Amino acid sequence: MPSSRSALTAQISAFEQVTDRMRRQLASLPDVERQEIEEASAILRKARAGTHTLLPLTVITRTDPA
Repeated sequence: MPSSRSALTAQISAFEQVTDRMRRQLASLPDVERQEIEEASAILRKARAGTHTLLPLTVITRTDPA
């Protein structure tokens, strides 16, 4: 059974392979398409970084029915 460290290393390696492939594909696109994707990515990053609205919570204190 692989250790959690080697499993994590394998996951990191797989992620790096995917990102390398994506970067190569992005670099091979025509300039206009690459710029559109980069702009859309920037918009998504800003949206994700925005404030997160928390749901209102009500605290209910239970009492012992004595």
